[in-house]
Amino acid sequence: MVFQLANRYPASVAFTVQLLAALFGVIHVAVICKLINYALRLRLRSASVSLDVLRTWVDMTIPRIDWDLPLRFFFPVTLMVFFSLVPAALWAGSFAPLVSSTSTSMVLRCPDYTRNISLIKEYPMEIGKAGPSYRNSQGLFTFSVGQQLIGPLLSAAAGASSNDSLAKITHPKIDNTQFSYTGRSYGVGSSAGLTDLDFPQANAAGYKYNEYGYLTTAQCIYNQSSNFTLSGPVNEWIYAAAGTLPDSVEGPEYSNYIGHNAKAIVAMGVAYSELSPRRYVAITAGEFYAHLNNTQCEFDFAPTMFEVTVDLANLNITVKPTSAIPETYIHESDARNITRTVVRQFELLSNDLTNLYDSLLGQALNSSIAAYSMSMGGSWPPLTQEERTLGGLANAMIAMADDMLVAYGSAQLMVGTRINSTTSVPRVADVYLYALQFGQPAYIYAVFALNTVIVLAVLVERYRTRVWADLTRFNYLDPRDLIVAASRGGEQLAHAADDMVGQDGRKVPRHVWLLSDPDEGNGRLVVRLRADEGGHAAIEVDEARSEALMGEGWVSYEDVGVDEEKAVAKEAWERREKGRVGVFGSAR
Repeated sequence: MVFQLANRYPASVAFTVQLLAALFGVIHVAVICKLINYALRLRLRSASVSLDVLRTWVDMTIPRIDWDLPLRFFFPVTLMVFFSLVPAALWAGSFAPLVSSTSTSMVLRCPDYTRNISLIKEYPMEIGKAGPSYRNSQGLFTFSVGQQLIGPLLSAAAGASSNDSLAKITHPKIDNTQFSYTGRSYGVGSSAGLTDLDFPQANAAGYKYNEYGYLTTAQCIYNQSSNFTLSGPVNEWIYAAAGTLPDSVEGPEYSNYIGHNAKAIVAMGVAYSELSPRRYVAITAGEFYAHLNNTQCEFDFAPTMFEVTVDLANLNITVKPTSAIPETYIHESDARNITRTVVRQFELLSNDLTNLYDSLLGQALNSSIAAYSMSMGGSWPPLTQEERTLGGLANAMIAMADDMLVAYGSAQLMVGTRINSTTSVPRVADVYLYALQFGQPAYIYAVFALNTVIVLAVLVERYRTRVWADLTRFNYLDPRDLIVAASRGGEQLAHAADDMVGQDGRKVPRHVWLLSDPDEGNGRLVVRLRADEGGHAAIEVDEARSEALMGEGWVSYEDVGVDEEKAVAKEAWERREKGRVGVFGSAR
């Protein structure tokens, strides 16, 4: 709930954090300034201060920047103002909500090839004899992959070589879940978007799990001795693709293709016998696709454990092979049936995608070959045309085989479970959830250290001053105390301020900064604090120090000799040093 609010209203959360940080920062600064105020009030009992120093004390205790201060006072005040901002900043960093993550585990249903795979088989191409299917908002799920999922498979073939290698391609999952694979799917990850709907997706970042599958590889060559060829027409617009493959058992392969002529036909032959020990796809093509003629691809399906990582925020799936698993995890006959069914889909695709004028499958394979040629254009030595063709062809065949396995896995989950619940298996997934982390450790430790320092400072000052036993009621921050104490000092203070004028009878104006006001020139006037018999504070002029300052800068050297000039200069310097008052005042 809190995470959702913070994620939905980040500006409001930032506003609240700033308010709380400012509030806690004010508490810190108030304590620090109170200590400074008490210390300077104790100092004022035994020190004479100029009016500039008194202004500096006020500015440091509030704290604020006074642009009229002399530079030697201005910089300490500025430093104090800067440090007064630090506590609030530390508090903001110590409890500002940050996006973090935590983990939990949940059960995910995955396709299972160790139990009931009777639905994974080759179905007749006739209308009404297709395998079981199910359609919903998440997509079409069917066991007739080579017939009813032609569009996605054709897209996979065309985009198989869009990047330098299959490992870098991003391509959509073969459904409507909007998920995409980064790199190869390896035929796994079908559960994403289908059986993970029970996850706490409102704040789930993603999840990771292991899944059994097949690591598919394909080696493509030119087999010039292949006798799988086109012939005909055997009937009007009908051509035959027939011949024996390296893994043919129980006779040669045969299938029919349509066309005005054989030039635009791309035919794929796959052993139909269930006893075939290997997995070959032989291609014979007409003149328009002559570069594909007599190509042959051998598939290998290695049972493998895969690590599937699903990014729910970006709808990405990343699959990584982790280890080989024993062949016995699936019964040999079942494994043979699955892989045979996958490879047989290529023959169905080539039939479905050939028309009177062109072969859509041939165009998709050409797209993969062209992309592969461009991606490998910088290689040296340059690839031959044969290498480019076989490389692009192998990528397309692998991409289609991966998507077919994903389609069968999705059908096991969405169709098989509606008929027989043994087509899926529960697996434990590590789920990563978005969470809120309040503050960073460095700022939390800094606030703790600051609190400790302030508490220690209060205790030390309390001990040093004997619980501020000598603290007077006079507070230089209170204008009431200043007015009353100045009135008790009498008219002497006002006369002394009036006497601090230049030789021409005007006040000494000074502008230090653009933002400053004209200075009346009486900041150098030195005062001291006195108490009457009743203990009431009175502000009086420190005559000795004020007198020393009044002559500063107005030394005349007319009509004097060298020795006299040095004596006058020395006397003026002594008066100036005697009247100088530091930032903490001057002892009487």
